[in-house]
Amino acid sequence: MNKLSLIELDEKKLAEKTLQYIYSIENTYKECSLFINILNPLKKYEDLKSHESYLKDRLSKLQFIVDYDEVTFENNINGFNDDTFEQSRKLAEKMFAIENFSKEIFWANENEENIYQNISNFNCFETKIISKEQLKKTILNAPFNLDGWMSYYQNLLDVKFSEFSEKKVIGKKVIKYRSFKKDFFIGIQTDYQMFKNNFKKDFNEDPNHKLIIFKNVEKKKIEEILTFDNFFHPHFAPPIYSFGSYFYAKNTIQISDVELSLKYIVEKEFLDNGNIKLYMSEEFGEHLKRHAYFYYDMLYHTTNEFIKFVEESFNSEMEDL
Repeated sequence: MNKLSLIELDEKKLAEKTLQYIYSIENTYKECSLFINILNPLKKYEDLKSHESYLKDRLSKLQFIVDYDEVTFENNINGFNDDTFEQSRKLAEKMFAIENFSKEIFWANENEENIYQNISNFNCFETKIISKEQLKKTILNAPFNLDGWMSYYQNLLDVKFSEFSEKKVIGKKVIKYRSFKKDFFIGIQTDYQMFKNNFKKDFNEDPNHKLIIFKNVEKKKIEEILTFDNFFHPHFAPPIYSFGSYFYAKNTIQISDVELSLKYIVEKEFLDNGNIKLYMSEEFGEHLKRHAYFYYDMLYHTTNEFIKFVEESFNSEMEDL
């Protein structure tokens, strides 16, 4: 347990609440989030309540770390990999299959499909024209449409976290927020410019959202009370495959027991004028966009549980003492 003037974070209390949440999502599409860290994808559990002791043990490894006004966490839960290639392959394949099954159920929802169609109308990748000389010096990273993806992530946050309906821009950071307790507010803070800069270098990058509790001071100024370094439920971090992990999982083909290949690569088309066109398949882009949408849906359901815990743990009355 860690204490800060206005908040008391009890790991045991969160574990109890998380256990009830786990029971509530059993046999639903949300169940796939359990197989990232909590449950072994290679095992069948049937009725989860019959594994309560095991679940309690898995949820007992969390520790919150409070450093003045910043909260981080460590989860020392053991994984299921024995560090062999074969075990890693089996785990990855099963996790991917479980997640895909959940996605089939999810995308059968006509409302979700319609929302997705409304906000995903952009090309995942850009087409680039370079010279032969440039090709020799160019590292062929996936040519992501950075502006399109940044706008898409903003739309996903608006759609899936609609209760955070107020918006405040402070420098290069954007805070989507709502009322919290008394004169406090709670919000999701994002530095989209940092995301864009990092995304150019490494497509593993996800928007670095932070959960923040603050007070309004002026239109473009706040008093930060508490910041959670990562916008995850600590027991579901991440809730499903991260963007980078999914990129590899969806794009990898096993050639043999020890050899892998990529299905989608940066394609090169040599033009008549001597230049070279670089592009990637928008079929692959469609998979990536759908995965991001599903990711934010699962992020909402898991973090919503954590935000309830934070709200119960926050004591605004302490400020008056």
